[in-house]
Amino acid sequence: MTQSAEAAAKPEALPTPPEQPELLKQVAGNQAGMFLVTPGAIDDADAHLAHIRELGLDSHILELEVRGYTVVPPEMVAPPEFTARVRDALLRLAEEKTGVKHSIDRNGDTGKYAAFAAGGGFFLIFYLLFEDPVFEEWIENPVLGALVNHTLKGQGRLSSFDALVRWKDASQVDPDVLDHALHSDSPRWPDGNLLDGGNLMTNSAYILTDYTKENGCIAMVPGSHRLGRLPYPGEGLKDMVPVEAPAGSLIFWKGATWHGPGYPKLTDGLRLTMNTTFFNRSLKTVEQFQRAVPKEVLDRRNRQFGLLVGADDMTGFGAEGPQPAYLEPYSFF
Repeated sequence: MTQSAEAAAKPEALPTPPEQPELLKQVAGNQAGMFLVTPGAIDDADAHLAHIRELGLDSHILELEVRGYTVVPPEMVAPPEFTARVRDALLRLAEEKTGVKHSIDRNGDTGKYAAFAAGGGFFLIFYLLFEDPVFEEWIENPVLGALVNHTLKGQGRLSSFDALVRWKDASQVDPDVLDHALHSDSPRWPDGNLLDGGNLMTNSAYILTDYTKENGCIAMVPGSHRLGRLPYPGEGLKDMVPVEAPAGSLIFWKGATWHGPGYPKLTDGLRLTMNTTFFNRSLKTVEQFQRAVPKEVLDRRNRQFGLLVGADDMTGFGAEGPQPAYLEPYSFF
């Protein structure tokens, strides 16, 4: 074969692909946000780890992965003044909802409150985000943000933001029997297996009163997140442990982790908790955020806040079509 014939028969060399981070950036730019791409997810691994270390969360990330939950102590989460502001705001809302003045050292009362989840020694206060600026500040909390970002791989979105008010009730008599069955918060298939093994959501509780077993603290089953399914009836009860912690702590757990809302509260006074649940951005949220968040709120809050409430997501539009300009302050992670 002649040299020219050999050259003609030789296949043309494929172009060298761009480096992966640049490719990711191109995809993100070309699709204008229609795909959930995280530029820098590969090359920013060191920065991600450095941020975790800067916040002192190394051991908590390890505990989260191994046990399925972790407890971050108050001094790492927020100043005592912040905890007091959240507590005061929730007590104010409790009075507004029930018509009854509430105090930490007295048992609660549902009063006139006719919400879906109220009665039997507890009630929930839903949709906290717009009730007080202190709740906006919580979504900016760097420790909360780092745990969500790690667990949901940069794709977390606020799904629900509620408070649970509990007190001693006559029906709660056995200190070793939960007031609700062990469960997982994760979306699941009809057969009880969790969607994506339970890795599409995560949950947290910012506790505003001391958590002890006698005080009705939450129960967890360490390691249960690795099973990726709901517990069978009665399963996990012998392995569950009370999660005890002082007020101001953050209890953070994976969506697959089996837990019970609480042991019976056997002491007088309130058990007060602020709960934030986060979903993968591909899932419908429980409560309405995204463009329900006024622009003036977005303007005064940081980038983490905007991303976690879904301000960078153009989906869910009507006849007006997508509005890419809405995304400009946020782009991608």
